[in-house]
Amino acid sequence: MSGKSYQIFMATSAHRKYKKFPPDLQEKIKQEAQKLSECPNHYEELKGPLKGILSYHFEYKKTQYRIAYRILEDTKEIEIILVKSRENFYEILKRIIK
Repeated sequence: MSGKSYQIFMATSAHRKYKKFPPDLQEKIKQEAQKLSECPNHYEELKGPLKGILSYHFEYKKTQYRIAYRILEDTKEIEIILVKSRENFYEILKRIIK
């Protein structure tokens, strides 16, 4: 790999949720997204109706969080679809994807 990282952007639905997080969690999400941009294919691809979406896991204050994203290879971009704690994550993601 050339070491070039991908550009990251948030879908509107993800950004609305992100703005409601406390500032320290927003900063943690930015840090984790930066790690993600350097090697986006390294993480788990979801199955079934969520095929094509990948999931990145991180912990913040003893709570598990997930970042659901798509890789847009043609533009070298990562679209963040959802950032949320693990609770009800996949159910909400399925609703967003429909």
